[in-house]
Amino acid sequence: MANYCKVVIIDDEFIMRQGMKHMLNWEKEGFQIVGEASNGQEGLEVIEKTSPNIVLADIVMPVLDGIEFSEILKKRFPEVQLIILSSYDKFEYVKATLLNGASDYILKPTLNPENLLGTLRKVVKKIPGLELEKNEKGSVQSQIERFLSGYQEKLEETLFAECFPHTLFRLMGINLKSLCGNHKDKMSDVRESIDQFLGAQKEFVYFSVFLEEEILCCIFNFRIKDEKNVLAQLEACSAKAAQMYGNVFFVVGNSFSDMQNIRSGYQSEIRDMVNQQFYYKDRFMIVKEPRLETEKEKRFEFETYLEFLTHGKFQEALRMLSEYMNYLTERQTEEYRLKNLTKNLLYNYLMEMEKHGIESERFRQTYFHMLDGVRYLEEFEQAFAQILGEITELRTQKIEVEDVKILEIKRYIKEHYREQLELAELADRFGFNYHYLSSYFRRHTKEGFSGYLNKIRIEKACELLQQGNLSISEVSASSGYLDHSYFCRVFKKVTGNTPSSYKRSLKRGANEEYTY
Repeated sequence: MANYCKVVIIDDEFIMRQGMKHMLNWEKEGFQIVGEASNGQEGLEVIEKTSPNIVLADIVMPVLDGIEFSEILKKRFPEVQLIILSSYDKFEYVKATLLNGASDYILKPTLNPENLLGTLRKVVKKIPGLELEKNEKGSVQSQIERFLSGYQEKLEETLFAECFPHTLFRLMGINLKSLCGNHKDKMSDVRESIDQFLGAQKEFVYFSVFLEEEILCCIFNFRIKDEKNVLAQLEACSAKAAQMYGNVFFVVGNSFSDMQNIRSGYQSEIRDMVNQQFYYKDRFMIVKEPRLETEKEKRFEFETYLEFLTHGKFQEALRMLSEYMNYLTERQTEEYRLKNLTKNLLYNYLMEMEKHGIESERFRQTYFHMLDGVRYLEEFEQAFAQILGEITELRTQKIEVEDVKILEIKRYIKEHYREQLELAELADRFGFNYHYLSSYFRRHTKEGFSGYLNKIRIEKACELLQQGNLSISEVSASSGYLDHSYFCRVFKKVTGNTPSSYKRSLKRGANEEYTY
């Protein structure tokens, strides 16, 4: 085995750690990354476990910054060489770390493969007795990780022909972060258990890599005749992990024969699918089946949905919402997106109901909490059905109450049409939202509130003119119009005749029909 110089990377930015990990083919140059951490305190724990020769650490980190970290490192691990990573504006901090024993520094804006490798080689010379032994072929595991992460375009056929002698491959993945949260010790325990179990099997060659700080991707190479046995072993591993750690969820991809397909297999079958436990309650392992490409996801017709809500067609809006949610669950849309879209559409529905005098905030908080709390599809469907049922009942009850009140308002208008009525005053008197009441009259009368009031007044004016004992001015005042000329304009608009011509036609005994 090559005598690698062991390296630990400490930086609170995941992208920065990934960039450094894949910037070099470390094993080819005689180095090996044995650990990484996101802050100084976590870094000290990793150093304790891995005993590295060199540590690459950011100067600015949470929990324990670079200066404090360098002081503790010098006291606890004086043999470890420290390389500080810094931006230009933190150079005073760099000086402090150099005084604390840091071996060198790299300015982040200048970080590139040549600069990084040159600094590492320079620092190696300060380590007594360490001679770099380069592995010209590099590490299989490192190459696979670089390839799957997109930092390497192709795998070296000769290297992998030696390591993977059999015909078929399969991938299996599990999201350790979903299982363990941010407990990295538990992640390590789970991975170690899986590696021990699978590494001991004879039916296949086994490698594993940890990707994106959360997904353990296992690679199997086996003979065609052993495929059933391989799947049995994977199920046994999954069952054992479920027994040990509880809520595990493994995804096994389809078999393939070309090692270069490992990346497409990971991206299309493993990476997203390991987050789909939502659709597989009580299943600790699923095996992906080949299927035809599905059609592009249909867009939700949000404009139509809003139009339904604006015009009070709540049942039509709920039908749209329900049908689209069923469509998304059939497609196994990612859990987070499914929940968020549902909450957004419910938000619009509840906000529209608020215009009808329903306090939406309490319902919104309750329903969003319900949706966030469900873990599986069955629970989501139950919660969604309950929500739809409740808001339908709520809306129905509200409509019944509103219908009674609207009848009261119309009766009030017919009794008080002589007065100077205002919509805002009626809304306050009967406990309605002004905008809702205005919207109601627009939906249920052709003319709106003013048109409805004018219609009632002109009906009364026609009755008074038919009696024939009042002048047109007196009829105008008795109908609620203070402005005689305005009364005449409205009368003609509603009946098609002026008050005078209408009155004359009555005197002539005309049988003309007037529509109003």
